[in-house]
Amino acid sequence: MNVFLKPLMKPVLLGVCCLAGSVGASEEEESLDKIRELTERVMQLENELNSKLDVLAELFERNSNSPLQDSSAVHIGGYGELHYRVLDLDGEDSRELDMHRMVLFFGYDFNDRARFVSEFEIEHILASSGSRGAVELEQVYVEFDLNESMQLQTGVMLMPIGIINETHEPPTFYGVERPVVEATIIPTTWWSAGVSFIHRLDNGIRYDLMISEGLKTEDSTTSAIAEPFNLKKGKQKASFADAFDLAMTGRIRYTGVAGLELAAYAQYQPDLDQSAEDSYADSATLIGGHAIYQIGNVTTRVMMARWDLAGDAAESAGKDVQDGAYVELAWRPLQQWGAFVRHSVWSQTEGVNAGQSDLGINYYPYEDIVFKFDVQMQNDDAGNEDGFSLGFGYQF
Repeated sequence: MNVFLKPLMKPVLLGVCCLAGSVGASEEEESLDKIRELTERVMQLENELNSKLDVLAELFERNSNSPLQDSSAVHIGGYGELHYRVLDLDGEDSRELDMHRMVLFFGYDFNDRARFVSEFEIEHILASSGSRGAVELEQVYVEFDLNESMQLQTGVMLMPIGIINETHEPPTFYGVERPVVEATIIPTTWWSAGVSFIHRLDNGIRYDLMISEGLKTEDSTTSAIAEPFNLKKGKQKASFADAFDLAMTGRIRYTGVAGLELAAYAQYQPDLDQSAEDSYADSATLIGGHAIYQIGNVTTRVMMARWDLAGDAAESAGKDVQDGAYVELAWRPLQQWGAFVRHSVWSQTEGVNAGQSDLGINYYPYEDIVFKFDVQMQNDDAGNEDGFSLGFGYQF
């Protein structure tokens, strides 16, 4: 008998018995019939109630086991940064306040071996006709665990190149703006649609292999506003990307020693024009690498990258070699304070050798919130953009 009905049955039966004892013998048989009828009705109600409780229990168990009801399967995060820049542009004063970006991460675990990753970003807070803002999806992919050390990713992914292309939340790097070499030569942030294979070894070595869309630059002979061999503007961003010739990218990274990271990367794409026919552009090859070493509260970063563009057109334009490098020294004596100095050199056109020096401080009132101040100084080839910047950023 259901536990909810047992406490009720005893007083009911007792009351019935008392009622039976108070009637005469002539009515005893009639009373017994009523008792039997009442008992049968109570038993019927109990069976109906038990049946409904079983259905509810089954539904509850089914919903509680559903991954949609498991909050641990859903992952939400994000970051953002606000910049205030005061620069002297060859004698002209520029002061700009910009909510540079706001980013939301959303992830979902299908099970222990498959997961979804996405990144939704709004740049410069306003994305509309005539504005400088943009709405972008920098990551939209599914990752499969082939085994404990191998993963396969497919979708839109960040390229495994550079120091900050994959990890660029404001609290993770120094300076209000991202390092200029990584923003021009890499060019960060760089994402593409494709397939990626990742293998992590027990000795601290990891390697990535990726097949994806390539860059596409425009021919100045067919467009008056085209910038031939401008690699940063050649990012197709997985939006109706021409893919006549896919790019192949590889990286090997070593983190087997505490505080040390070494990485080398390369990309090859057969045709910068992404055309099915012969065109003005030929192949492009990127090679690069970086080293990061932290000892105590001092961290040193060194990075270099070089593009070699084949073909007479690239050589005639003086853009067959585009390269850059930087060295950064950071000191974080306290958990809440850090300081850095960085020197960068780069060239995107033959004979134009840009240089920039940066120095500044980061203040972390909490682990994932940062306030930044830096000063930048450029040479003539870089544009003589001297000044300072203030920044605020967060991640969660």
